[in-house]
Amino acid sequence: MKFERISNRFLKVGRHPFKMGSKDKEDNDTRVCFCCQTNSALYSQLWPIIFLFSALTDFPMPLPEGKRPGQHRDWGWLPVLIVSCFVAYIYYGYLDRIILVLLRQPSISKTWPIVSIVLFNLFFILFIISYARMVMTEPGYATQMWKQDRPLNILDMALDEIQQNQLKPDSVLNETKWCSICQLWKPDRAHHCKVCNACVLRMDQVNGCIGVRNHRYYLQFLMYVTLFATLTFVTSLAMFVQYHGLSLFDRLALSIIILSGIIVIVVGPFTGSHIWLILINRTTIENSQFQHWNKIRQKNQSAEMKPAGFTEAGNNVFYQNCNRNWIEVMSDNKWLWFLPFSSKSEVMRLDGVHYGYNQNTLKAYLNQVSFK
Repeated sequence: MKFERISNRFLKVGRHPFKMGSKDKEDNDTRVCFCCQTNSALYSQLWPIIFLFSALTDFPMPLPEGKRPGQHRDWGWLPVLIVSCFVAYIYYGYLDRIILVLLRQPSISKTWPIVSIVLFNLFFILFIISYARMVMTEPGYATQMWKQDRPLNILDMALDEIQQNQLKPDSVLNETKWCSICQLWKPDRAHHCKVCNACVLRMDQVNGCIGVRNHRYYLQFLMYVTLFATLTFVTSLAMFVQYHGLSLFDRLALSIIILSGIIVIVVGPFTGSHIWLILINRTTIENSQFQHWNKIRQKNQSAEMKPAGFTEAGNNVFYQNCNRNWIEVMSDNKWLWFLPFSSKSEVMRLDGVHYGYNQNTLKAYLNQVSFK
């Protein structure tokens, strides 16, 4: 619990990690695009660019008027293309304009360039695989579970009748919620995603549709991006300084140093914050909701309904301990912590309904719910 209390003070997902300790000027949940309104014609015309910004930064952007939820996913290929171009540029520039230049110099030792090539390609391959698995793997969706065969006349049925004929998923919180859009009972920790237009199991990201089945690939993607960029930046900068800079290398090599350094600064802290979230067993959405509620509570204001799974004291029902929290997302197979692959046991374990929990916290939570 001490580890979780520390996170409540310093971890504010939705802000840049360098500003975690600074004082909020506004609630994260109320942030909107400051330059356009959702009913603006200009906003609609610029939507592909705005969506690219939203997808790459995970900053919540409102839908333009007339757009259906999930319709803008047609532009989902654009972020993939941008990321691929950046990676191809760094890969070519590092190997051709830095490493091969050093290997052609007879007076320079070949040991360090060769070691750099091996590590560089290892991180590159793992980065590409984890990125592909993250993009191509469905996050896991909640489905309708009927007590009998699915009725043929479901469109003619009343809402109460539809609810009564569906089975409720198991819930340790005893508060299964109904999704009016998907017309189904949502399991614990599931949220409706306007991008996917579906209820995502243990939904983590608003725009990227990260859920229970691809959360591990998402973290591995962040880790290998950070390692890939860090190795590129550190080794390139060291070689650039040691071997007289532009007298041996060209401006493309210098741009590789700058670009990889920017990636380290931006993605590195973001990766650290997501590792922390896994260790305290919160998704980005759960943490954002908790921080918003906790901030109002600390101001001694009448706080709105507290997030599901959190007690009045701010304890998380699903927080077990750091080790169990990590295993729940990253697998009990230590090889899978680093390798972006799956196993049959892993697929069976991730049902998106049953999660580990702290018995004492759950007891306190249920007592508070029953008291109200």
